[in-house]
Amino acid sequence: MKRFHRRCISGLLVLTMALSFSMPVMAADESDKEAKEQQIEALEQEKEEQNQALGAMNVDKANTEAEIEALDVQLTSVQEKIDATNAELQKTEEALEQTKKDLETAKEKEKKQYETLKIRIKVMYEKGDTGYLDILFAAKDIASFLNSTEYISQISDYDNNLLQSLQDTRKQIEALEKQLEEEVARIQTLKAELEAQQSELQGLLDEKAAYIQSLNQSIAYTEEYIKEIEQNIADEEQALAEIEEQIRAAAEQAAREQAAREQAEREAAAAQQNSSSGSESDDTYDSGSSYVPSIPDSKPAYGSWVWPSDTYLLTDTFGYQEWRGGVHNGIDIGASYGDPIYAAASGTVWIAGWSDSAGNWVVINHGGGVLSVYMHASALYVSSGQYVSAGQTIAAVGNTGYSFGAHLHFGIMVGSSGGYDGYWVDPLGYVSP
Repeated sequence: MKRFHRRCISGLLVLTMALSFSMPVMAADESDKEAKEQQIEALEQEKEEQNQALGAMNVDKANTEAEIEALDVQLTSVQEKIDATNAELQKTEEALEQTKKDLETAKEKEKKQYETLKIRIKVMYEKGDTGYLDILFAAKDIASFLNSTEYISQISDYDNNLLQSLQDTRKQIEALEKQLEEEVARIQTLKAELEAQQSELQGLLDEKAAYIQSLNQSIAYTEEYIKEIEQNIADEEQALAEIEEQIRAAAEQAAREQAAREQAEREAAAAQQNSSSGSESDDTYDSGSSYVPSIPDSKPAYGSWVWPSDTYLLTDTFGYQEWRGGVHNGIDIGASYGDPIYAAASGTVWIAGWSDSAGNWVVINHGGGVLSVYMHASALYVSSGQYVSAGQTIAAVGNTGYSFGAHLHFGIMVGSSGGYDGYWVDPLGYVSP
């Protein structure tokens, strides 16, 4: 019978070891979750930057459209001036053309009068008056004929006045012609300046229109890019939800395997007790009683474990909880904000810092793969690498991280190989209120 019990104990120990090796490592999943959250945060930041850039482009577009509107007003005004200038130029050119015709008419009258004068001089010559003939042959043209005082004195007052009037008329028309030509030149210069201004304004309008087109393309691209980012965020959030579901499933599996280990330990302890008594009837294990798991062999040999708080109110217990949809990997101790938190056993501080979920927290390595964890503190009084003694104040109760009211979350991890990679056990197996 004793040999049978030894075989049972050996089998249960093998089962326990097999279960412990099959325990999923939660740290990797948590790392994936953290990485995914960082990716989502980076995408959200990129989306915010792109939204800011899009807003700036829309403002730039509105300002440019206002500039185009102002240029349109200027261009319309210049066009109106060009139209008025063209009308004035046409009117002046028509007046100049008429003046040239008038000048030709005046010159023709002057010529006819001169021809008439020559005929009269010829008649006078035939009558014996040779003075006029000499004057006629001596003058190169009518101007030299009229300018000579000697000629003037020998021409009748009628002829003199008539020729002088024709000459004055021709000179006035020539002066008017010159004036009109100058006016035409001035108007043409003004028209050229207005057309240059029009060309410059049209060039600016073309530039602004091209810039608006470029902005529209950039805005469309940015809007499409933001949609892609939003889709990426949705995909990453879906992936994050899947990771969280995997973590939850792993936690449930861990709880089931933990329960199996505890059951194996209970059966091994009962078998050991029966083996020691030599009879199966000596089994004192009551399957209906509440069971406090024994402290594993990995519990440090030095020092004693103490309750980590001055209060003894348990507000939450260890293990799988339906309302959580997963495992609570420690116990919650109700306490007031600022109450002291004590080291449950001697050891070396491994972590003393901040975690998004744990808030301010402390992790102490007690050796033998055993860690104790203290979460949601309002203040930390120790630092990483520091050796602490059982009962030493290490922190103050707080409400940091994922917490809903001041309390101490206290946990025990065993089987650590030097990192956060062991498995959780009920802290009440190590400490009691």
